[in-house]
Amino acid sequence: MDNEVRPTWKLAWGLWWRMFLISLGISVIIGAILTAVGLSLIPWLIPWMW
Repeated sequence: MDNEVRPTWKLAWGLWWRMFLISLGISVIIGAILTAVGLSLIPWLIPWMW
């Protein structure tokens, strides 16, 4: 029985895309959280800027 998964370019390309899209999604989520926190801090920082 030959049930081993053979590493092919199709498999490698699929895994690369999956890792890329997951990391891109995580980056977008972190960026959105940091943007929301930054925008919520703007009213607190405005008096100190003047």
